[in-house]
Amino acid sequence: MAATAFALAAIFSPVSSNALAAAQAMAFNRVEIGALAPDFTLNGADNKPHRLSEYRGKVVVLEWTSPVCAYTKSKYSSGQMQALQRTAADRGMIWLSINTSQPRKPGYLTAARARARVTSTKARITAFLLDKETRVGHLYGAKTTPSFFIIGKDGALAYQGAIDDDVYANGHVTRNYVSEALDAINAGRPIIVPETRPYGCGVEY
Repeated sequence: MAATAFALAAIFSPVSSNALAAAQAMAFNRVEIGALAPDFTLNGADNKPHRLSEYRGKVVVLEWTSPVCAYTKSKYSSGQMQALQRTAADRGMIWLSINTSQPRKPGYLTAARARARVTSTKARITAFLLDKETRVGHLYGAKTTPSFFIIGKDGALAYQGAIDDDVYANGHVTRNYVSEALDAINAGRPIIVPETRPYGCGVEY
């Protein structure tokens, strides 16, 4: 759809070829379930680089997050997110929170502000990563916060989508898809629902 939009823009708008090429280069990717998760390196709130492939052999949870999203806030205020993080940590899984937001956007975080957010939310994560150039967000096709990509020990994408089925964020959760996926992986079972439609706030590209 993104490629189609860019193509239409090229036909009906006075867009330069250089601008169009740059826009197409940043188009959303899509990672299929079972495909090898794209490798990336991002600086963390700890001022250290973190490379996904360094965690190969472990289950990795990628959580797209935002400090200005009401949906994300509701999951942290209820303690639901922290409970999932504790479960993952207790099982030796890696949890990487990713803030995809450019400078001057409302949700942009410096490393210091990101560290403060981890402390204030009592998050139990491996690292908080800063995607200020938005490349990793595009690489995975992340469109909302919160949204999740869970990678198996083999490096392949095992789950992508929403945290649960509470699309109105009113506290009425009947299925927690991330919890189900982590339980299945931990037990060596297939994930019954490996992909769901994410909901929440738009990622700040």
